[in-house]
Amino acid sequence: MQRAGYVVWSVALLSLALPGKARAQDPDSLPAVEAGDSTDDRSDGWQDDLDTTETRPHVVRRRGEGNPYLREVRRAPARRRSGAWAGGSFGIGGEAIAAPGSLTPWNQSRLAPTLSIGVGGTVGSALRLGLEGFVWFNPDGDVLETVSAGMITGRVYPFRTSGLWLKSGFGLGRYGQDEIDNCGCGTALVSDYGFAWTVGAGFESPVGHGLWLGPSVEMLRMNVTGPDGYRERVITVGLSLTFDGND
Repeated sequence: MQRAGYVVWSVALLSLALPGKARAQDPDSLPAVEAGDSTDDRSDGWQDDLDTTETRPHVVRRRGEGNPYLREVRRAPARRRSGAWAGGSFGIGGEAIAAPGSLTPWNQSRLAPTLSIGVGGTVGSALRLGLEGFVWFNPDGDVLETVSAGMITGRVYPFRTSGLWLKSGFGLGRYGQDEIDNCGCGTALVSDYGFAWTVGAGFESPVGHGLWLGPSVEMLRMNVTGPDGYRERVITVGLSLTFDGND
């Protein structure tokens, strides 16, 4: 009887232990464990990602070449001066005379309008040559006082992309006092001639198709020779306008 009780208790304990052990070994209850080749799969995918990443091509740069990764920005070409030209200027000039034996080199300047016109051609894009006429005029009642000159001139543009110009020229000048009649005819009261030359500078900017406008400053000198010789000087500040028909 005691042995039968021992068997019953053994069976009961065994029945309680077996379900727990079965549950512990149940694959559904076990934590998921990655397969041995899952690490390799992830590694292969990571490697594929690296392989598909864009890389810059290797570029061999030679000395003096620009950076191939920088976008080249081109400037618009500067407007060029070329061909035949015609122009003129209008301004205010101060006229002065230096007479022989004078205690002062020049007498007091007198202001009056000035006008100049010219035509010519362009050599390359940096030099304009032409013929120009200049006049300083001072009307006084029926008498018109003038300083005029006809000259061969040249304008040099030292910077290709800039409108700065330098000017020089030479020719024949005249100082005159002319009496104007009612009919518009003139009678010369004084008429003196001499060698004339000019220097100047200015700046011009394009304002239209082949049209250039800008300020200028010039000095005209004239030497009248002879027993009663003297020197004339006119310094002009004005506005110049040039047309060459090119854009």
